[in-house]
Amino acid sequence: MGIKRQKQVRKSLAFYKKNFGYSPPYYVLVDGTFCRAALKQKINIREQLPKYLEAEVNICTTQCILDECEAFGSVLYGPLKILQQYQKAPCGHSKSIKGADKCIQHTTKKTVKYIVGTQDPVLREVLRNRTGLPILYIAFNAIMLENPSTASLMAAEKKTETELKPTLHQQTVIQKLKIQTFGDEMEVVKKKKKKVKGPNPLSCKKSKKKKTDIKPKTGSEETKKRKKRRKKHKSAHTTEAVL
Repeated sequence: MGIKRQKQVRKSLAFYKKNFGYSPPYYVLVDGTFCRAALKQKINIREQLPKYLEAEVNICTTQCILDECEAFGSVLYGPLKILQQYQKAPCGHSKSIKGADKCIQHTTKKTVKYIVGTQDPVLREVLRNRTGLPILYIAFNAIMLENPSTASLMAAEKKTETELKPTLHQQTVIQKLKIQTFGDEMEVVKKKKKKVKGPNPLSCKKSKKKKTDIKPKTGSEETKKRKKRRKKHKSAHTTEAVL
């Protein structure tokens, strides 16, 4: 196993251990599709799984999975022979559930923490929506462990937030310590929110135009102007006569 692949599986297992309580020995529930891929790529599941997970492993299957392999006859004869070597996990459901995929979905809801080994893409997608359920598959002639799903990551994050949040008792103790330190009355300075001010009403007033005072002309002023005009006219006429 490559160093990168080894680091990845260790990281994923550490995640499931910390957040969902997984611990060795691991219970690995495998179906016919997983065994068929292992047979095709010449992988010995019983030998390779403990090496890959670096821990003791209990490989198991269910009666429903065996029944489905038998129903396919010679197509899944090889996987059936492999599955018959493993211990049978109790299904715990009635015969009304049809199909190995439905059986796996039901069985993994139990208190036993299973790791599921399957090549079924539809089943794997359904199981990804479960929180804290590791999924194994076979690719590139090797057993692979999927990275934790989005549902598992979100559940782990929520769990961490809950653990970090102080309990009701802790909150009460903190409140008492605050009162002892700062007194019964603790002033809370509230920042005043700046209100949006409207335009200045004074600046909105229209500018007044200055009116020029035009004084009406009096009769005496008008008479004086006329006399001046007459005088000018006479002087001009007299000058012409003399010449």
